[in-house]
Amino acid sequence: MFEHFERHERDFVTKAIEWVELVYYSQVVKVTKFLTPREQVILQTVCNQYTEVNVKFDGGFIGAERKRAIISHENAFHTTKGDIVTGIKVIYPARYVNLEHRDILGSLTALKVDRSLIGDIIKQDDTDIFIAICEEYAAFFKLHFNKVGRHDITLIEESIEHIKRIENYDFSEIILASMRLDVVVAGITKKSRQDVSELISSGAVQLNFKLEQNHSRQCVIGDTLSIRKYGRYKLLSQKATTKSGKLIINIGKTIS
Repeated sequence: MFEHFERHERDFVTKAIEWVELVYYSQVVKVTKFLTPREQVILQTVCNQYTEVNVKFDGGFIGAERKRAIISHENAFHTTKGDIVTGIKVIYPARYVNLEHRDILGSLTALKVDRSLIGDIIKQDDTDIFIAICEEYAAFFKLHFNKVGRHDITLIEESIEHIKRIENYDFSEIILASMRLDVVVAGITKKSRQDVSELISSGAVQLNFKLEQNHSRQCVIGDTLSIRKYGRYKLLSQKATTKSGKLIINIGKTIS
C-alpha cells in the first residue's frame, strides 16, 4: 500500500488504514473531520482495497473542496448528511469592514482551532460569509468565535446545502520557457532560480494538492499550484506561443 504514496504521506495513509480496518472488522461507522482533496484521494484508494467498505464525502456546500468522510460497512447504519456538517453564517458590520477568507481563517488559527474542524469558507455576494464546520463542535464555535481582528461578530446556524462553491480568480499571464514545475513557479513568483529551488525543496509548493519536490515535474493546463506565502494558482489555458518558442499561459490566482 505504502509504495503508491509519497514518504511524507505515510502518516495519513497509516491513519486511513486504521479507520478502514476498524470499520471492516467491527462494522462501525467512522466519521472523519474535514479532509483535504489529497487526503480524500488517499482514503478512497485505501477503501477500494476492501470490497465491503464504503466511503462517502460531504463538505456541506455544493462542490465543496474540504470534506468529511463517512466510512461504513455495507451492513452498517449510515450517518445522514445533516448529522456531520453544520453551516454557520458570520454576522458582522459589513457596511464598515470588509472581511475575507484569510481574515476568518487567521482569527480561527489565533484561537488555536484545529484546521480539520473547519471546511470551506465561502464569501457570497461580496458580504455574506458562510463556514462549514464539524457538527459536534458547533456550540464551541458559537461560544468562542466572536471576533475577527478588532471586529465583533455573531454566528448563526444556517443551511448551506444550496450554496455553491465558486472559484474566483485574479487573472494574469506568464511567459514560460517550458512547463517544468520550477519554471512555472518562477514565472508566478518572479523569484530567481535559486530562490525557487529553495521553495520547492523546502516543501512550500503543492501541485494538485499534493506536496511536490520534483523540480522537473511537468505541469499541464488545468493544474493547480499552491505556493506558500504566494497563494493558489490555476493554469487556465495557453494563450499563444512567442516567436522564440516560449509559452504564454493564462493563470488565475484564487481570491476570496
